[in-house]
Amino acid sequence: MSEMTESNDLPVLTPQDLNPVPVFNCHVILGPPDHRGMIAGRTANLPNISAQGATERDVLTSLMKQFKETVSDCHQRGEDVPFVDPPEPAGDGEVERFIPVHL
Repeated sequence: MSEMTESNDLPVLTPQDLNPVPVFNCHVILGPPDHRGMIAGRTANLPNISAQGATERDVLTSLMKQFKETVSDCHQRGEDVPFVDPPEPAGDGEVERFIPVHL
């Protein structure tokens, strides 16, 4: 957090102000509920991340957790994140969600 040096001075920037938390976009594709009412989803911009659940919220929670773990691991090791570019497109009956994920 910024510090004030005198009552009329502008705040002094701290290292945290200059190095904000990284944010990555999690691009999700959700399918329609199957015959049991289960929803399947996958990330469109990061390979090999998928989940299934009874509600959209359950699926999104699982996908975001996996996405964050993968990106965080790459970031900590100093490796490039293996993003898919361009992201996989949604198919018929599928919907897209775009979720900002903070590390």
